[in-house]
Amino acid sequence: MALPIPHDELFDYLVPEGLDVGVGHRVQVPLGKRAAWGIVVELLPAPTREGLQLRPLLRSAGPALPPWGIDLVAAVARRAHVTLGLALAQTVPTPARLRAGTLGLALSPADVNKALEEMRRRAPRQAAVLALVAEGRSWEELRTVRGAPSALRALVRKGFLQPSFLPFAYREERPPPSLNHEQGQALEQVLGLVGEGKTCLLFGPPASGKTEVYLEAARAVAEERRSAVLLEPEVSLLPQLWARARGRLGFDPYAYHGGLAPGARWQAWEAALHGRLRCAVGTRSAVFLPARDLGLVVVDEESEPAYKQDERAPYYHAREVAQDRARIQGCAVLLGSAAPAVTTFHRAEIGEIGLLKLQERWGGAPPQVRAVPKSGKILGAELQEAIRRHLDHGGQVLLFLNRLGFFTGAICRGCHSLLRCPSCALGLVYHRNRGFICHACGYSVAHPRCPTCGGDRFRLFGLGTERVEHEVKRCFPGTPVARLDSSTSRDAGGILAAVARGEVRILVGTQMIGKGLDFPGITLVGIIDADLLLGRPDYRGAERTYQVIVAAAGRAGRGTARGEVLVQTDQPDYYPIRHALTGNYGAFYQEELNYRRTLRYPPFAQLVRLVAEGPQGPQRLEKVGRAVARPGVEVLGPSPLLPRRGIPRAQLLLRGDKDLPRLLHELLPLAPTWLRVDPDPLTFW
Repeated sequence: MALPIPHDELFDYLVPEGLDVGVGHRVQVPLGKRAAWGIVVELLPAPTREGLQLRPLLRSAGPALPPWGIDLVAAVARRAHVTLGLALAQTVPTPARLRAGTLGLALSPADVNKALEEMRRRAPRQAAVLALVAEGRSWEELRTVRGAPSALRALVRKGFLQPSFLPFAYREERPPPSLNHEQGQALEQVLGLVGEGKTCLLFGPPASGKTEVYLEAARAVAEERRSAVLLEPEVSLLPQLWARARGRLGFDPYAYHGGLAPGARWQAWEAALHGRLRCAVGTRSAVFLPARDLGLVVVDEESEPAYKQDERAPYYHAREVAQDRARIQGCAVLLGSAAPAVTTFHRAEIGEIGLLKLQERWGGAPPQVRAVPKSGKILGAELQEAIRRHLDHGGQVLLFLNRLGFFTGAICRGCHSLLRCPSCALGLVYHRNRGFICHACGYSVAHPRCPTCGGDRFRLFGLGTERVEHEVKRCFPGTPVARLDSSTSRDAGGILAAVARGEVRILVGTQMIGKGLDFPGITLVGIIDADLLLGRPDYRGAERTYQVIVAAAGRAGRGTARGEVLVQTDQPDYYPIRHALTGNYGAFYQEELNYRRTLRYPPFAQLVRLVAEGPQGPQRLEKVGRAVARPGVEVLGPSPLLPRRGIPRAQLLLRGDKDLPRLLHELLPLAPTWLRVDPDPLTFW
């Protein structure tokens, strides 16, 4: 029995006679003077220790995941140095009641016709209701049919219908296109990997049609009675992918992401458990969906940091978990990107994973991309002129800035202290309608006072998406403008639907709009500040700069009109920006690889980040560093970090060869409660 406690031991309990319990079942057990829920990981004929007096299980809630799912989560727990029980608690949702929603088809049109033929003789009422659902009749119309509620419940049990709880207003109107020769060849090779447990990188410039390969592969897998999971890094990318998958597959895919209500999350999870899930779209947590007969996992925009869970243990990367599933279930893993992570492309280059390339731009001519000076303004003169020109010609405009808020910081006018969060010590960000907010812990204050001198007058500085939106409305009065970032993401489907209909002429946003979206009406993309990522304490700064520019630029010119991209920067000759302007990934990759080889960064070394919490953190990390230090292992630190939620923190970085994770696990198989172990870290602050 694995329980969600920081104790590296499985617990033995007695299964009462008559209680249905199996491996992977969620059960309630007595733990001390309280009751706790855990997951059964093994059934044995006798206790693991002789003479052990066993307490009986209290009750069972049924299956929570299949036996192979325990192996999957165990691999994640091992890499993150946490207990299996804690890892299961963070990755497996708890049962919750479904409160509201509609019903959608879980069958393709051909399967609907076959089911109707069989049911018209045996269950005519169910057949009548299924036919109405297939015709797209509304919920109100269905409720007027005699016996509809019981028929609907029966159809859900049989897997013919599935609840649809997607808050996506977006619908795809365009018919699916035919694949070109390159795409067809890529599809054939991807399908050849199904059942082989192999990983392949699909590399192609923006608008080369990678998504069409994903969707056709998912359709082919579904026709073979296998399931597919399609991952996106951001919730904002799900509405369009879901709508396209729905049109291609002929049934509603499930959605799975952290923004769903608990009941909807559990519904998708339960459908996967019982074999009703044939396709799902979701963010990183969807990689754990226990889909049966899994044939394909797609990780779109595989280089995006959002795929890394680094907010709480267990730390994991969805790309790595997908490859665990390939090893366990034999599915194909398809990684897609126009600007892959350097480590991923290096793996493909040396033959660790496959490599497929799409050379042709699938829709329209490449956009014209050029650098323009920032000139101290939010919208420089050249960018303003281009916006006006494209609006006059009926085009839509996308403006990208990867920072939230109106002003990104505040300094006291009396003592010149930075206004910081009292819990995290991070600078507070000013939002126009919500006051000052900490983006780490959520602390907010409308009328702050300086903690140093008590003053209440501040100088605001920095640039966020709210301020860009305000400036755009000032410069282009009467033009319909929308903003899509984490503050407005709950209405992502509605915003994107308005963009698709042409009702929004200028869209402002963060990384949520800077990749993946495909709107033919967008003819101009403006990158407000391309230099933002270069000053961060991260060896991936150049890589992220290149990726952000290429991805954002790829949103322009996907229709018949030629696209234009303006990149506001003060460093147009710096190699990631210079190569991004021409979209030359090969040249960028070689320069970046030389830099990393010289300084021993991945892929030429392994990094592990240890973060200690509490006032004794630095002293404890020093002991860990001394224990790990040996030839080939470089110990960097310990160094102090800004506190989080009032808790002091420090970090230690370890750099070594490919054996470093194994060595660390031998010395520290389970991290104590004060320590977090982050393999292959993406953040360093």
